[in-house]
Amino acid sequence: MRSALIALTGLLAFTASTPVRAQSTAARPDTAAAPSATDTVVRRLPRWRAGVAADIGQPVGDFKQHVKNAVGGQGHVLLRLDTRGVASLRLQGGWLNYGSEGQRSCLGTAPHCRVNVNLTTANGIFSLAIGPQLALPLGAVRAYGYGLVGMSRFMTVSGLNAGLIPDITAATENFGDGGAMWRGGVGLQLPLDARTSVDIGVGYEQHGTRRYLLEGGLADRPDGSLGYTITRSRASLYSVRLGVTTALGRKLRQGAATP
Repeated sequence: MRSALIALTGLLAFTASTPVRAQSTAARPDTAAAPSATDTVVRRLPRWRAGVAADIGQPVGDFKQHVKNAVGGQGHVLLRLDTRGVASLRLQGGWLNYGSEGQRSCLGTAPHCRVNVNLTTANGIFSLAIGPQLALPLGAVRAYGYGLVGMSRFMTVSGLNAGLIPDITAATENFGDGGAMWRGGVGLQLPLDARTSVDIGVGYEQHGTRRYLLEGGLADRPDGSLGYTITRSRASLYSVRLGVTTALGRKLRQGAATP
């Protein structure tokens, strides 16, 4: 995770320091070409953009002593605040799974089990945060950084079917602890076309001191009740993400550039 952070930081620095290639010969005043019609046309930036990304987290500090890694996804919406797209408002939500376990269980209370189901218990972090994002155009590539504040909840959820997230239509939260969090990150947007870009970046998030369950921390007791093994520590982690961002709304229009 640390090497990935160093590599992305180096890529940002290299992109920012790459000089614009100079022209081979200077144009003479008497032979300078008149600007073409396409030189006076600019593409209007979209007002809204949205994106999704896969997220891989690496716990640090006290959290690393209990959790090895986390994986999940995130989605975000961007509202452009100026004409150049330098300043935006970013709303981001995500889910990081840091452990899960499954078992076969009987659906119903009949003496003989008629329906066997896969019961999955997942431990994860749900977060929702908002804050400013600043972008730096580097030719076709855009570098950006953001800072967000919001809320997060450490959850242990049991539901049908296996996977990182149990079936939410038949799931129950067995344990949870919520509170404030903050997150910061940097990244690069590499354009695929006029509307869509590949989005790569790194981030750091701090959730403060939380109580949470680990794998095996939820147990069925003989009397039918649930037993909990609760862990308490500060929770912070780095993350690497890879996703796409696209413009929302109608097809981008073009208009005359302002002098």
